[in-house]
Amino acid sequence: MPFLLSQLAVFITLPVLVFGPVAGVLVDRWHKKKVMVICDTMRTGCAILIPIVFIVTHNIYPVFAVVFFMFLLGLFFNTARSSIIPNLVSRDRILTANSVINLVGRGATFLGMLLGGLIVDWRFWKVNIGIEGWSAAFILDAVTFAVSAAMLYLMKVKLIRPEKRIDHLRPGGFFRLLFHRLGRLWAELRHAIQMIVKSKNLAFAMSTIFLVIMGASVIYVLAIPTIQKEMAWGTSGVGILAGVGAIGLLLGAYLTGIFGHHFDLKNLMLFCFIVVGAILILFPFARHFWTFALGTLIGGIAISPIFIGQDTLIHHYADELVRGRVFSLRDWILNGSFLLWALFIGFLANFIKKNLLFAIFGIAIAVLSISGWLVFARGKSITVSQNNT
Repeated sequence: MPFLLSQLAVFITLPVLVFGPVAGVLVDRWHKKKVMVICDTMRTGCAILIPIVFIVTHNIYPVFAVVFFMFLLGLFFNTARSSIIPNLVSRDRILTANSVINLVGRGATFLGMLLGGLIVDWRFWKVNIGIEGWSAAFILDAVTFAVSAAMLYLMKVKLIRPEKRIDHLRPGGFFRLLFHRLGRLWAELRHAIQMIVKSKNLAFAMSTIFLVIMGASVIYVLAIPTIQKEMAWGTSGVGILAGVGAIGLLLGAYLTGIFGHHFDLKNLMLFCFIVVGAILILFPFARHFWTFALGTLIGGIAISPIFIGQDTLIHHYADELVRGRVFSLRDWILNGSFLLWALFIGFLANFIKKNLLFAIFGIAIAVLSISGWLVFARGKSITVSQNNT
């Protein structure tokens, strides 16, 4: 089972790693609302197809193929959803919208995990309908995608329509379009990278990704094994602390939506990074479960404003026609860098004491956050309610 779960994780992550940057280029060319409706409609079919494929083939690998395609659709959906927010709310309400999205999204994720387990174990499906609980769970999942597609179809939004290219309609145009497709994709992706480099605010948002990855990798490689083995709390202890962290994420999203307008967004993000760095430094000194729980709760509260701030800065400063590329680049860097950093920290753990690594990376995050304030955030103190202009 653990090996199958690790393989499943590969099929879930692979779409972002392989198609992440390309997805942003394509979403910027297409009508974002239509992308979301089509993706959720197709994900409805995928959710229904998963139990059917397994029942027919009795093999998990065809199911993995469906999962890969389903998460590929999720990549396009998430890129379009992130890009469309400024078209749905006024500029001074973007922070609130991102806070609500984070609050609802994370709440729905953990509620879904809870209800999913109850649905799978419920004997009603087998006794009264004659299907397994896991099959019923996928059918209900398909229903949620179908409802989402219907609601998105009814959503009204004004979008800038990218200029249509008709080169393929001219003599020989199709072949020119075919041969130069990759070149065009790279040119459009490069344009987004250039915009990020030139914009101080976008560069700040993208640079904070590496601090997020550094902290997440330390927790994944060092903190979880410490809780499981050295503290002898096992997987259940990790699960309880994860639940506490989830409460912190929800509370952080709520507080950011209510009070975030009163603070300079970049300073708020950097302060939260300093808090995360301090938690990592103090982690080895914790000995009681309640101290781990308190640190996890505070860490969750501090992490939410960071992600919300990244989204808000991109919404404010990325042009509508390149916004999808910026978000897809952000997600691609997050996934790819996490793998590299996890391997790097795991390698260092063979030569450096774990407690020292907590201190090194905690101090590094705090120092880089202060340096970030000196480079990016120093100057005019402008709150989000003043449109960050």
